[in-house]
Amino acid sequence: MLGNALKFMVQSVLIGSFIYLVSLMTLDPSKEIVSVWIASLLIGLASCAHLTKMPPPLAGFIQLVVGAVAFTTVAVMNRWISATLTDISFYAASIVVIILIIQSIFIIMAIRDSKEINKKLNDK
Repeated sequence: MLGNALKFMVQSVLIGSFIYLVSLMTLDPSKEIVSVWIASLLIGLASCAHLTKMPPPLAGFIQLVVGAVAFTTVAVMNRWISATLTDISFYAASIVVIILIIQSIFIIMAIRDSKEINKKLNDK
């Protein structure tokens, strides 16, 4: 129940955020919003590695690297951070931590779902 509630809440935030950004784009087109969408699309494309026969740790690593590079590039291009090695390193590290947290949540949810399915199968 809690896992499903969390999934629905995250999906709602994603949908709401997307609608908000589309609304902003219609009022005042922004290079920043488009660049974030492109970075997000690249991460989504990198996530397709999980659909191949590639080992899951390698697919996760590819997703992590693409995410860190894409969002760090966007941050430098949009002047959210300066192009110094220190700023780039700290920003990229923070993106890696965020992605690792998100991946961990997905792994925990998958384990919980698997346990729930196994329990239902064993009860039959």
